[in-house]
Amino acid sequence: MTFVSVEQIRQRLADYEDRRKQLEWKSENTVGRLRRYEVWEHHYFSDPYLTGASDERLRERFRDIFVNVTELNGDGKIGLLPIEQDSIFIQKFTHIQQEFGGRGGVPVGVIENARKPILRYFENGDPIAVRMFDGYAAPQSPFVVKYGKREFLEEMLKYGRMRISPASFYNQDQFSDAIKDDEVTRNFFIPTYRDRLKGEFHFDFDGHRLEYGDDDIVMPLVMPDYFLISLCDHIYYRMPIDFDADAALIIKNPELFARHVISQFLARWPGWLPMFRPLTYYDPYRDYGKVRVPELSKHFGYSYQREVRLAFTARDYHRPQLEPEFLTIGPMTEYAELVAA
Repeated sequence: MTFVSVEQIRQRLADYEDRRKQLEWKSENTVGRLRRYEVWEHHYFSDPYLTGASDERLRERFRDIFVNVTELNGDGKIGLLPIEQDSIFIQKFTHIQQEFGGRGGVPVGVIENARKPILRYFENGDPIAVRMFDGYAAPQSPFVVKYGKREFLEEMLKYGRMRISPASFYNQDQFSDAIKDDEVTRNFFIPTYRDRLKGEFHFDFDGHRLEYGDDDIVMPLVMPDYFLISLCDHIYYRMPIDFDADAALIIKNPELFARHVISQFLARWPGWLPMFRPLTYYDPYRDYGKVRVPELSKHFGYSYQREVRLAFTARDYHRPQLEPEFLTIGPMTEYAELVAA
């Protein structure tokens, strides 16, 4: 891993300070306000939270941002997410551009690597979702979607039979990047560039000395294993390829569905706590206080999936090793329909 030296931090901060002052002078001495991207640049120069991060972590962050500022439209074409819809990722993109600028520019291969998840949608011609949802009119009231293989979703629709997996199940190499994740760990990064400038490369916590050296502090939040079912809050044309799906189950009464699942699960696992709501997506460098329920949170790199999660966690921490379970909640035909390619 390529770490950042104290001298590199010092040089960048001096440059960022000059650029911050230039933007402030422009704001005070020219007609009109700063442009939106200049405001975001000023935010970063005032708090360059990425300047001590390793090159590798910066490349990963660039890819996560790039994936989320793009959208696969209903006509099967990639476009940029409108700024008015969600400017937070454009802000992040502006910040990381400034940090790469302080390091001499975006390295060769970074953009190509960031584009790979997007290009995957076109490996077999038009994305399968274009055929799947051609002519389909989505419900006007709130609904959720389960993407998967038609043979399994048909069984789910007819009989309500479904698999519910432990969170640890998804951390397997067999899964694609869109699915694979360590669902029992939430990592946060605490910038240390100010401390390193002072010659400090460790901190003391609860009687222990923790060395961070030439890196930011990595703070993992590890939780006990739990069960989860993943859904989406709408129809998105990227999801079938992400989840290797050729069908989608449109659930038009999410609350009724959740009640049936919770009832059947608690009959088998009494005493567990059910949770059902959209995920909170957090930035590991910025959102330290945003994660209130770890089981219902996820790294912002996955936020384009707009997941709604049904999760179950034990009220105590004495639990066996979890394995996938099968539930049968009864026919769903009165409140769900199947759409397939």
